[in-house]
Amino acid sequence: MKENKEIELTVKGRVTGKAIPRPVWFTLSKDEKAIFLIPMNGRKTQWYLNVKREPAVAIRVGGRAFNGRLTEADPRRFKEAVDTFTSKFGEQAMEEYYELEVAFELPLSSLS
Repeated sequence: MKENKEIELTVKGRVTGKAIPRPVWFTLSKDEKAIFLIPMNGRKTQWYLNVKREPAVAIRVGGRAFNGRLTEADPRRFKEAVDTFTSKFGEQAMEEYYELEVAFELPLSSLS
C-alpha cells in the first residue's frame, strides 16, 4: 500500500445517497497504522462534505477493497498528515494543490 500514490475513495452522496468513487492521494501515518487523507479544497471539497454527513467509506488500493470510517484528525495528527503528505508528494505539490484546513484518518485496524 505504501508505494501507491492514490486510493479510490467511495463516499455516500449527501443529496443522492449514491456511492461516489473518486481517486484521492493518501499517505500512511508514521507508525503505518493509519491512512491520512487531505481534501484538496479543504472544507469546500465535495467528498469532505459527504464524509462529514456519513463517515462510512470504502477504499480500493492495489486491487484490494476495504470498508471503514473516516474521522477528522486532531491538531497533532493533522500536523503529521501534512508532514507525511509533504514528504511523499513534495512542498510544491502541497502549495499548488492543497488548502490545508483539515485531514482525515482511517485506522488500518478498523478496515474490514
